[in-house]
Amino acid sequence: MNNRFINPSGFAENLPAAQILEDGLKAEFATIAESFGYTHLETASVEYMDTLASKGDVSKEIYTIGRALGEGEESTESARGLHFDLTVPFARYVAQHQGQLDFPYRRYQVQKVWRGERPQKGRFREFYQADIDVVGQGTLALEFDAEVALTMGQILDSFNIGGMTMHINNRKFLSGLLAQYGINSEDTLHAIDKLDKIGKEAVIEKICSEHGVTADSLTDLFTIFASHVAASDVSAYLETINGDNELLAEGKRELTRVFALLAQNPTFENVSFVFSPAIARGLDYYTGTVYETTINGLEKYGSICSGGRYAELASRFTTQQLPGVGLSIGLTRLMSIITSEDLIALDRTSPSEVGLCMLQTEQETATLETAHVLRRNGFNVEIDYRTEAGLGKQLTVLEKKGIPFAVICEADGWFTVCNLATTAKQKVASIEEVITLVTII
Repeated sequence: MNNRFINPSGFAENLPAAQILEDGLKAEFATIAESFGYTHLETASVEYMDTLASKGDVSKEIYTIGRALGEGEESTESARGLHFDLTVPFARYVAQHQGQLDFPYRRYQVQKVWRGERPQKGRFREFYQADIDVVGQGTLALEFDAEVALTMGQILDSFNIGGMTMHINNRKFLSGLLAQYGINSEDTLHAIDKLDKIGKEAVIEKICSEHGVTADSLTDLFTIFASHVAASDVSAYLETINGDNELLAEGKRELTRVFALLAQNPTFENVSFVFSPAIARGLDYYTGTVYETTINGLEKYGSICSGGRYAELASRFTTQQLPGVGLSIGLTRLMSIITSEDLIALDRTSPSEVGLCMLQTEQETATLETAHVLRRNGFNVEIDYRTEAGLGKQLTVLEKKGIPFAVICEADGWFTVCNLATTAKQKVASIEEVITLVTII
């Protein structure tokens, strides 16, 4: 096919079945977030370049936006770009509207973001992110660190993609632990964050070369890093970690409290919470609890949901202290894993629950009225107007689309209801009986 007529690399497009699945995941995300009191937010796709640059040198990632044709040159001050994540726009939004918001402010956001990076398997230039965050004004209770984990845990659990593990750590604990070994470099946290990518030996070599320590002296440290402690055992495990610095002690206190709060809530069928001391998160602005989530058995894909606590959300935009904590799913990336690994069957190409088969043009009025009544009762309904196709072909199309029921308005005023999963057919005299039958899905 001529390259002029295909979508550009890194800009994903879904076929109908995948689109229905993606829309379903977004709907689950919104429903559960709102059940925890999170308010929907949608920020502008375009931000000023100096706003986007508040996160550091990201000039290679940003897609810039030129002025409309004929509007003339734009100044450096007014240069704009597409947002590359949802955190920076959220920070700007909170700083801009803090006088109009009620704190703590819970928000969820599901939007596309754009990054000018090389596309590859599981990485895109345009993709959906789905975020939840809670922001406080001045302070933010530690209870919210557990709440965001529970909220996101319930969201991920509802996706039904199999077992997942949310790995939780604390940057204070990790920095304090490193201090016990005479290691204080921020670069070390970045190296530990790459432990699963570059391997234990490479990380040890980096630490030894930068801090003048021996590999043997790090044996106990990396034994701790290899630990994965069940939520119910975290308090007892932390008591075995000895140390005499306040940062380590504070990290232990916070971890104990967060896992105690998680233990008070019902467990999920598909998501478990685990203390993993090697989780670092490479971004500098995390200051407390950090999270990374992997799919059990598919850890090769890395984290599908991550985040953490930050002492300052919007210090670039305001002098007001706005601490927060949040988690984010790369939804498009998760979709690519789901489809690559067949984690969810893509067996529906239509949102319809009922398909109406029209076999004679004389039944058009009755068919349209039936569709109207079913839709008014909350069903998604589509009509096959191809009277020439015959019932067999119409049913085949409905079954292929994954529509569970077919209904035929008969010439005698009765209805035939076909359960396409079981092939059972039943003839009934009223639309009320039709509604009863198609409700049993």
